[in-house]
Amino acid sequence: MTLRRADSPAGFTLIELLLAIGIFAMVIAAIFSSLRLGIGAWTRGERTIEHHQRIRAATDLLYRLISATYPYWVTPGELDTHDSHMAFFGDAASLRFVSYANLQKRSCGLSLVEVWLDAERGLMLGETAALASNLPELDKLPVRDPGNTTVLSPDVRGITLRYFDKKKREPQGEWLERWDPRDKNIRLPRMVEATLTFSDDRGRSFDETLLIPIMSNLL
Repeated sequence: MTLRRADSPAGFTLIELLLAIGIFAMVIAAIFSSLRLGIGAWTRGERTIEHHQRIRAATDLLYRLISATYPYWVTPGELDTHDSHMAFFGDAASLRFVSYANLQKRSCGLSLVEVWLDAERGLMLGETAALASNLPELDKLPVRDPGNTTVLSPDVRGITLRYFDKKKREPQGEWLERWDPRDKNIRLPRMVEATLTFSDDRGRSFDETLLIPIMSNLL
């Protein structure tokens, strides 16, 4: 390219050429900056969607397992002075019960399930087959053994459980922080309230509360 003289009508001066290159560079930088921001927003959106999908999967499974609680009667041994009671033990941080539902893809049969929080791994789920021969010794069953446990949700940082008790003749019930079937040996709670504290990759946390009816009480 030939630089023009002052009296020549053709070509560009060096200053014009440098100015055009500078403007073009700024336009390209603006385009790439917009693309980078768009890709970042897309990536964050994908992570948010994946996070909420994991939350929904965990809460749906928890709802399905607890709502399918089976009213299994446990008969104590000869040295136990308690009467027969339902296999449903719960406190504010964990719950052990028998359920129709299972994760082991068994075509039939009941499962002894336990839900609890591990400080490092998140919300945990333990499951083993509920057999008539082993249920009287609930505390000795290896529900929490590594081969029987699953990480239900690594995003859970806290759990609070409550149990709604209501006798048939009572107009109103009450929420309890602990459920011992040996104290209420003829019934299951009407409903379980599970408040889960979730955290995301940004360190933000929020609570989600599930009200889970025990469906066998409706039969």
